Amino acid sequence: MLFRRTVTVLPLLFALAAAAAPKPAAIPAYKDGLDAMAAHLWDIAATRFESALTTPELDETGKRTILLRLAETHVRAGRTEAALKVLDDPILAADPALAFWKAQALTTSGRFAEALALLDEKATVATAPHYQEALFTRAALQESLGDPGGALEALSILAKEKDAATVLRAKMNIAAILLEQGKADEALTALPSPNLKMNSQERARSEILRAQAELGKGENQAAIGLFSSVLEKSEDPAYRIYRHEAAAGLAKAQLASGNRSAATDDLLAFIEQERSAPKFGEVFTILLNCLPEPLTTDDAILTRLREWSPPPPLAVPPAGIVGGSGTPSASDVSAVWPAGVATANELGTQALFHLALGLRREGSADSKSSARRLLARLRIEYPGHPLSDRALLEMIRWDLQDNRKEQAQAALAALESSEVPASLRAGASIAAASSAFSTGDFKLAADEIEKASALLEGDALREATLNAAVTRLATGDLAGFEALAEARGKDPRIADDLALERALFLTSVRDPSALGALDRFILDHPQHPRLAEARLAAAHAALDALPPDPAFAKAQIESISAEDAAKLPQADLALAGIRLAEREKRWADAAGLAAAFLKQYPADPGANAVRFELGSALFENKDYNDARLALNEVAKTTDSPLAAPALFLAGRASALVGTNQAQEESLAIFDKLIATNGPLADVARLEKARVLITLKRLDGAAAELQPWFDTMKKDAPLRVTTGLLLGDALYPYNSASSDIAKLERALALYEDLLASLPADSSRRFEIEYRRGMVIEELPLTTENSDKALDVYFSVLQAAAKSPPADWQWVDKCGVRARALLETLQKWEAAIGVAQKHGMLPSPGATEARARATALKQEHFIWDK
Repeated sequence: MLFRRTVTVLPLLFALAAAAAPKPAAIPAYKDGLDAMAAHLWDIAATRFESALTTPELDETGKRTILLRLAETHVRAGRTEAALKVLDDPILAADPALAFWKAQALTTSGRFAEALALLDEKATVATAPHYQEALFTRAALQESLGDPGGALEALSILAKEKDAATVLRAKMNIAAILLEQGKADEALTALPSPNLKMNSQERARSEILRAQAELGKGENQAAIGLFSSVLEKSEDPAYRIYRHEAAAGLAKAQLASGNRSAATDDLLAFIEQERSAPKFGEVFTILLNCLPEPLTTDDAILTRLREWSPPPPLAVPPAGIVGGSGTPSASDVSAVWPAGVATANELGTQALFHLALGLRREGSADSKSSARRLLARLRIEYPGHPLSDRALLEMIRWDLQDNRKEQAQAALAALESSEVPASLRAGASIAAASSAFSTGDFKLAADEIEKASALLEGDALREATLNAAVTRLATGDLAGFEALAEARGKDPRIADDLALERALFLTSVRDPSALGALDRFILDHPQHPRLAEARLAAAHAALDALPPDPAFAKAQIESISAEDAAKLPQADLALAGIRLAEREKRWADAAGLAAAFLKQYPADPGANAVRFELGSALFENKDYNDARLALNEVAKTTDSPLAAPALFLAGRASALVGTNQAQEESLAIFDKLIATNGPLADVARLEKARVLITLKRLDGAAAELQPWFDTMKKDAPLRVTTGLLLGDALYPYNSASSDIAKLERALALYEDLLASLPADSSRRFEIEYRRGMVIEELPLTTENSDKALDVYFSVLQAAAKSPPADWQWVDKCGVRARALLETLQKWEAAIGVAQKHGMLPSPGATEARARATALKQEHFIWDK
């Protein structure tokens, strides 16, 4: 096992906290430091521990505990000198853990020999602090320094410990070293018994090592069974990290046993299953070992590699190059030009590379030419991928084999410099020209809803009881309705009608229980004469539900026969179809349905409502000019409750038309709504400010908002929204700014908002996010980067303690913190943030966990 310079070999030593005096555990800054350590945020942890050291009346025991934590933080951050400086504090001079931590500090800077010298018998004796971890570190150092015998000696001591977990870890480390030495029999003997009690992580590692040992011994069938068992358990995260090793080992064992067909089939199936994996290990290399002799171009493996390979990018003639016809030759570098760089994915890139190797192995002139083009494509399309350099090396080897000395020399020159030679650019251009456009399958799958059974018609029954019930419902007297239904609902026909009227009433007031009531009625009364009315109401209720159920609504609409549809209110029927299209985000369809209705029924009483939906659909479809025309028509009906909302939406549409005239019109509309001092006046003022910000009239927006904001009480409902918009006027948080004064005003504004909010405010995390963004825009310094990171990480910590209802800003903070750390190439801290983020029950947690896994795999960082 290689000892990595960039990763400290120890897990976080939480045992220190248990052994320390109780005072640090009661210090909030110390606890926050431990939390930051768990997330691999070493800078924040160090800040917290330094703060904890200033705690009044802290005794020497407490200081030693905190100093050791601070030293550990510097060790894990790779700051050797800072760690050694802390460890040189006189208060630690006699601490028995001093040698251990100094060794760790030296290890982080690659000073392995000096570190090993400190981990002597005194530091690794059973009475020494952390002696077990000291021995594991000693073994890793010795292996790294080329002394596997010394490493095995240190591990053999640990293999005799009483702690079962330590023994397991030591024995598996011993087995791994023996396997690297080719001593499979000894490795198998060293492994713990499979019947021993282990956790999932221990058992998974034990099983993969056992399988590799059986393979090394030549016990192919036993190895096949063990590797297959690991793969079968790959849904368990502990086993999943070994799935690529298991698939590769299984194929090796199958090949060794003479079963090439099984190895091929299993590897192809595994790769297909792992299409989105960030790494494939040696799986593709072993797949090529499965190629038969003699090899043909239509072999199943080569065919599958072609399917996995990405299509070539679109090719267009390069600027300034004209002429030529027919298929370009290998020397015609001016025939085509790649229109863009393809998006890399590991499966496609690996397939491209290994397809080239496979075709080269086939050996025909056409295959060799195709192989060259594939590697040239890889070089030009995925220059940052590790296989890019391997591709260049293969091309050099092929050129030399084919006596293409000039090409080989050009490739060698490219390998020695950062520039791609003309021959490779030409090869990439030819590959793009010779590849056909990928047709692809862009068909969008849509679930089809089975139509309900044909509706049975009948005469409607209107009894006096029903009329009375309807009257009560119309006045909102639900209690009176229930009493009437109880008294006079003995007749099943009347009871049915009453049930329907009740459900229709609930629909009219958008009661959440309406959908259930209508669904029950439809199921219980498939032959009711008013079934079509019930279905239409059910469709509207489904569209009003939270979340909406467009599939149910569609089923109800489609189940209404043409004959029954003709008897229903046409505007209500049209609105159901329009709203269904809107819920499915088929905005063009919604607008088309509305326009068709208005053309056929221009004088219908419900035309204004349909026209409003027409304007709304056009707006959502980004047909802003047509939207504002339709909405302005609705706004003219001043006695309609839709007039003000239509005017408001018309203002928003005008703002988005893009012309100066339309945008000025939007400002006039919002001024009109503001002047009415009606329910939409305040939101109109906010929209006006947004338009001004869009027009880059930031000073005007600030002038509009600042006086209003200044007059607001601290608990005013719109104060936070107004303040955030004012902050955008001072600093648009989604764009760069160099006006330091405005940035500082925005920062002060956000801090003012935070100070006036209760600790549990749902808006706090949004403001913190914006505050962090402003800090990031301040002059780039380590202090500002640390402050921004502190803001984002504090949000994650606060969310872990008190989960918010809305996670979007927590997720944004997690993403920004991670991005900031990735930009700084602090991979372990980025992983720590992603893991911290991934522990939260937020929508972004899944992506965070995936990113943590990807970063570990990309940078070969594993939990110890």
